[in-house]
Amino acid sequence: MNTQSIASSSKAPPGKALTVLTKDNSFRPAKVFRDAVDANAPRVSEYYPHAAPSRPQISSIAFDDSGDSCVTSGEDEAFIIWDARKGTKRKVFYSKKYGISHARFTHRAGNIIHASTKGDDHAIRYHSTHDNRYLSYFRGHSGRVRSLQMRPIDEAFVSAGDDGTVRLWDLRTETGTGLINDLGGSVIAAYDNTGEVIAVACADTQIIMLFNTSAIDSGPFFHGRLDDPVLATISQPPPKPVFTSISFSNNGHYILLGTSSDVHYVLDAYAETVLILRRLVGHRGFEYDRYGNKDVAPRRGAGGEEVGWTGDSKWVVSGSSDGSIVAWDLSPPPGQEKLLPTPDNTLRPTTTLRAADANGGPSRAVRANPRYAMLAVGGDNLVSAPSANIQ
Repeated sequence: MNTQSIASSSKAPPGKALTVLTKDNSFRPAKVFRDAVDANAPRVSEYYPHAAPSRPQISSIAFDDSGDSCVTSGEDEAFIIWDARKGTKRKVFYSKKYGISHARFTHRAGNIIHASTKGDDHAIRYHSTHDNRYLSYFRGHSGRVRSLQMRPIDEAFVSAGDDGTVRLWDLRTETGTGLINDLGGSVIAAYDNTGEVIAVACADTQIIMLFNTSAIDSGPFFHGRLDDPVLATISQPPPKPVFTSISFSNNGHYILLGTSSDVHYVLDAYAETVLILRRLVGHRGFEYDRYGNKDVAPRRGAGGEEVGWTGDSKWVVSGSSDGSIVAWDLSPPPGQEKLLPTPDNTLRPTTTLRAADANGGPSRAVRANPRYAMLAVGGDNLVSAPSANIQ
């Protein structure tokens, strides 16, 4: 397979198509949508206390189950439905009153859920794009929502956030169906591919937990602390990476734990301990500002939507605060069903893609299409990369 165009939208020179250097050293263009975010809108981001980008950015990207549609949300408080196959804009909607982040398609065509970003209203909103109205409001969070995911098998969904709670919901009722609290700090959560297990991670405690969705009240059936020996060589006590995203691979073997620092983790999903299979390095984390500076203490930054799996569970693709796109090949060796621990578990990118403009902003939202060989990347603009086979 040949590497096709994959690129960071934030790095395109004005008026020019974005070009990237692929692994085989050939340059290929990618389609850039420059109207994916309103460049003239005021910034509403909380992520850049200093050295902020000069314009709003795309903050999340998601595809529907069919892979035919894509939704992007941005710091301009708009969300856009795209035809993923044709590469055209279908509809534009606004959430000026509530703000928007973590826009996700439900399993019902044309409907989305999203988190709110303005004021003290942290409700999750259920929106119909058919007639541009909100169908339901899911209230309960008292802090910013940091993760939001539909259950793969039905109308349920899970949310988690800065109030230290994980909440289970169903689109058919505004009353929550489950609650996990007293988790020790801001948390993130995700379903596995069966919808029967929820993974929860807390950065403050560095704890990862697994819950059975049918027995939430019984507590976690797994509970363990992330212990990265490499971090112990940096300082004592070791720095605590800020967990910003968590997701299972489709094959069920692995958990991807994204952080705002210079490392993401691939964990064994069902080991008896928190087993780090691979440390993914080679990108620049979102605790850095646009000039490559970072505070002494780890911070969240604008991360959380920049790293994820490809549908075949063989690759992890991540954006970077310097605008590059990196990809790690996680295919197990021949004759091996899954990855196993290795003495040196630090893995550098198999492919690193950079755009021509070295002064662009971060590639802060990256998603692989679940049905088609396609990668979408958002920053200052949106890039669609059809037939994106990374090799």
